[in-house]
Amino acid sequence: MIFIYFIQRIRVFFLPVIGILFAGFAHAQDSLKNLPEYSLPLTNQKLVIAHCMTNIIRYKGHEFEDGCNPKYYSPQGNITSPLGGLTQVKVMSDSLLANATLDEAVEFEMRAAIRSGIDGFQFYYTLHNPKWDDIIRAYFRAADQKHINFKFTFCISHPDGSTEAAKIAELSTRMNHILNEAGRDNPHWLRTPDGRLIIYQWDGEGLADVPADKHGLTQQFYIARAYKRLANAVHEHFACVFTINKEISVKDLNNFLDYFPATWIWTLPYSDKDYLGNMVSEQCRLRHRTFTASVFGDFYTSKLLKKCTWNMYRKAGDAVQAGIAGVDRKQIITGLSYNFRKLFEFGIKQNAPIINIITWNDYPEGHHLAPEINHNDGFSILLNYYKNEWKGLSSPYAGKDVAIVFFKKYKHTIKPYPYNIPVVSFQKEVISASWEDSIEVVSLFKSKAELNVNGNTKAIGAGLVSTKFPMRPGPVAVSVTRNHKMAIHFTTPEGITDKPFRSDRITYTFSSEFNNFYKDLYKGFEPQYSSEYNSAFKAGSNGRNSSK
Repeated sequence: MIFIYFIQRIRVFFLPVIGILFAGFAHAQDSLKNLPEYSLPLTNQKLVIAHCMTNIIRYKGHEFEDGCNPKYYSPQGNITSPLGGLTQVKVMSDSLLANATLDEAVEFEMRAAIRSGIDGFQFYYTLHNPKWDDIIRAYFRAADQKHINFKFTFCISHPDGSTEAAKIAELSTRMNHILNEAGRDNPHWLRTPDGRLIIYQWDGEGLADVPADKHGLTQQFYIARAYKRLANAVHEHFACVFTINKEISVKDLNNFLDYFPATWIWTLPYSDKDYLGNMVSEQCRLRHRTFTASVFGDFYTSKLLKKCTWNMYRKAGDAVQAGIAGVDRKQIITGLSYNFRKLFEFGIKQNAPIINIITWNDYPEGHHLAPEINHNDGFSILLNYYKNEWKGLSSPYAGKDVAIVFFKKYKHTIKPYPYNIPVVSFQKEVISASWEDSIEVVSLFKSKAELNVNGNTKAIGAGLVSTKFPMRPGPVAVSVTRNHKMAIHFTTPEGITDKPFRSDRITYTFSSEFNNFYKDLYKGFEPQYSSEYNSAFKAGSNGRNSSK
């Protein structure tokens, strides 16, 4: 295997970059269709790879972007008070890392991600942001120095504008610097067993110049050719994972599978009847391509968008100037934990070699797993549970009792006052909004027990069980008893309200494992809490939480 890899690396290094210079040839030659390598394995071990927003990280001299900056979380005392506060997310690491070095910050991110069950990052990688490369280099440096077992690669994202040659020139120059500094043989690179560098795409078609006259070839050929030219320019052999970001026909999918070895689906919600993954995974199986599964637990944009568009107000002051009448937020109804669980179960059923997590740290879009006061540890506990099931291992919570609460802060029929910013569902609604008007508890019990939520008791069996309870104002009290002995008791720091003061549809989670999950996460780390609608909450002593 080492000999084969060495021969391949020599061959790839000397592949001519001439293709870029001859992009204007009148007749393109299709030498890329259905290459045997497209059917080779993407990985020889099951991996959880998270999409990482490269620049959304806190360290000294580098704040979070406005769409997730904790200084705009409070509804008062900052410039975004006319909006009731710009953000509804508050990143726990903000205060911890305010004076940290970049290397300390990336070490924290990796260790937190590993605790959540993640094996590596695919970095959101765009044109015209060369400073982000310093962050990626720091990840490699810290992983090497601290001996952290973690994988990395690029996710080429919406490379629009300019020409194909110009875009390849910029990307290849920057990627070569990273590859050379980290070392092309660095074991932290995410590679196939035969040595290809796995490259993700997110809306990556824009890299290619597609002529009006395609000379009988498909658009996908020109896209594949552009990525082949980029691979040649960085002296690598790519295994590209193309993204599906919307509904796609069988014909268009197969046009992609003619030229790419693998695919991943972005934030399309799960439906038990017509989930797109059924068709995509089946076509991948028929074509001997790799279907990689994707999961996301939530989608609620804390960022403010120009009304009826996806154009983000990047500066808080611009959003304030537009006012409530000129902005909206986007959401996907995910059914509390339902979407996350069902997507993971689908990936397990397909025996997908990679599970993609959307996302590690895209706080502005609200589908993050990284430590934040609303999502807390709920989705991460489920990830660890399902990961072990997927890999054929015993549950990490075997012999324990675990209870995870999921809820929205108010029912979907209630209109917040006075900061009622419109929240627009943008995907096909496969889950009813009324589904979320309840309290969900996902339990992982070692044996049958009694689960009590706010005075309502139900008998629950062993293993993973999802149970719903009525939604009522106030914090959520959870207790588990077995044979008249208390096994679990906690009250959520956050509460439910029937008088929300601002739009806020992010999913709140809290669990019996909260203290264990965050204990010793990183030196100096102290978890924070959301308690907007539970004014009586106090963080108790000895790591216990109480609401009196």
